[in-house]
Amino acid sequence: MPRLPRFIFLAFSAVTLAFSFLIVISPANATAARTHDQALQTPTGKFIQDLGDRAIKIVADKKLSADQRSAAFSQLLSEDFDLKTIGRFVIGRSWASATPEQQTEYMDLFKSLVLRTYGDRMTLYTGEGFEVVGTRPESDMDTTVLSQITHPDGSKPTAIDWRVRQKNDRIGVIDVIVEGVSLSVTQKQEYASVIQNNGGQIEGLLKVMREQVSKRASADASK
Repeated sequence: MPRLPRFIFLAFSAVTLAFSFLIVISPANATAARTHDQALQTPTGKFIQDLGDRAIKIVADKKLSADQRSAAFSQLLSEDFDLKTIGRFVIGRSWASATPEQQTEYMDLFKSLVLRTYGDRMTLYTGEGFEVVGTRPESDMDTTVLSQITHPDGSKPTAIDWRVRQKNDRIGVIDVIVEGVSLSVTQKQEYASVIQNNGGQIEGLLKVMREQVSKRASADASK
């Protein structure tokens, strides 16, 4: 059974780590601070930092119930991640061979699993820091925004890169790269394995996804 799109979970886990984020300017980090400031002058750099700030606000709001917090994170995912582009990428060539009905069902299931499963799995991490540290253009539409997670124990920061696409005045995350590993590529490989194990038919993947959505709905109903 395939794992759900974990790049979404890891990406927002990285964002929620920023709850206690505080930058202290010192000679040792002055260069990094300038790079951070420069990145925030770009639309994509500001987009990712704002995304982190919005996540922090949700986590910090103690007035929100668990359901309200889950709904808020689901909205954040829906608004700031280009789920359609991600969904089509992770299914690979199977998208072209699927019928229109299968394409529609797959995308509905994909979005449902992302929003319902990871929207309520955001947890609070303390003592960590999140900071955008630079940007790198990849194409006319795509930019990689570089960020890092700092750790209270002083260990090496974790590098989190965000592939962001800007199209028709809309910006959305299409991939997250954690320590050099593309999470959407990893998810694509996992989905491809499920399809291959089912005779190359997308129906096998859809069956598993339906089961996951059904289990999730049953779990929600029993709360």
